[in-house]
Amino acid sequence: MTTVIPSTDQLDALVRQVPGVDALYPARSIVATVLSTALDAVAHHAPAAPLVHTVAQSDGVRVTAKIGIGAAESSADVSGRVHDAIAEHLRQVGNPTVAQIAVIVARIG
Repeated sequence: MTTVIPSTDQLDALVRQVPGVDALYPARSIVATVLSTALDAVAHHAPAAPLVHTVAQSDGVRVTAKIGIGAAESSADVSGRVHDAIAEHLRQVGNPTVAQIAVIVARIG
């Protein structure tokens, strides 16, 4: 089975709509983000920093989202909702082979 990388634009929008998420941050490493930005500048492309990071590997798709949540929210509850929303989206777009969905809480408050 071929693993399809889901659209990061769709995943960005999806994660932003999850109740309790009030910010979405770049999930790629700072080194990867800096290199991508530099290459975009050299190639005269508009910078396109993906926020939700996806990668297809032999064992399936790996998705990482880095979020901020409100102080009144439970980080476990919000993280669970983000995880479930991403998993459901991947099933709907026909990509049931998911190796990992990582949700990182970068900020509370």
